[in-house]
Amino acid sequence: MHPPTQWRQLPSTAAPAAWQLAGGTAMLTGLEPPDGAAPPRAVLRWYTMHAPAVIMGTGQPLSHFDTDALHRHGVRLYRRSSGGTAVHTDPQLLMLDVALPPNDPRYLFDVTASYQWFGAAWVAALAALGIAARLVTIEEARSDTRALDTHTRMACYGGRSPYEVLADERKLVGLAQVRRKAGALLQAGVYVDWRAADLTRLFAIRAAEQAQLAAHLHTRVVGLAELTPPEPRATVLSRVQVAFADALEYLHGVALVADEWTAAEQAALAHAAHTRYAALPL
Repeated sequence: MHPPTQWRQLPSTAAPAAWQLAGGTAMLTGLEPPDGAAPPRAVLRWYTMHAPAVIMGTGQPLSHFDTDALHRHGVRLYRRSSGGTAVHTDPQLLMLDVALPPNDPRYLFDVTASYQWFGAAWVAALAALGIAARLVTIEEARSDTRALDTHTRMACYGGRSPYEVLADERKLVGLAQVRRKAGALLQAGVYVDWRAADLTRLFAIRAAEQAQLAAHLHTRVVGLAELTPPEPRATVLSRVQVAFADALEYLHGVALVADEWTAAEQAALAHAAHTRYAALPL
């Protein structure tokens, strides 16, 4: 029997959006070993944002948002390195980053296929929590994208991409990916409590359209709170993390080993938080 593959697991944190976005960049930096060093290991971390924020995709225009509404609700805008559109983040959104070096068997050059193992691990983890879930197929995602209206496209969780995870036929786990020479950064997000109006009230559309969009998004997105017995948020977050670790071990023979950020990763994180991922001026 082969020994388990060891991945680094960085500490789980709740921090400002800029720092959490920069963490992914820092993880990719950690996949660049110094000359003569051992090959890098995959690295994983869980995190939340401790204050409300909206994370925009790389190409989403600022004109989608009502500046007065952002100020009124105390929400800052940030832009991530991956595509897609707006994600509302706060302590209700649990995020997972996995950075894979090219020598990891789960690293694939096909960007879409790279999501399949990741989504499948989520399905297995959710099953352990008593949640029946399934993956979005490629054709299903393409058909859904063609049918989306303009307003629904403004919300990232309103759409469906290949190998994202549905429960109750609604999107539960959203996925994203960033590619660099050092490796691939796979990202997942799951809401404990999905509140569509927290996002739609920030869009630069009429109040009636905001309400209509929020109602529509509740038919397309679901949070864990709707699918599990009532529990404190901290308990839910802990159970999800344990279930995912168990799924990794069962499906892929991966053992997570607690580790800290290296000095190089910390430096990359601090730099990116103050530059690339600083809040956008309004």
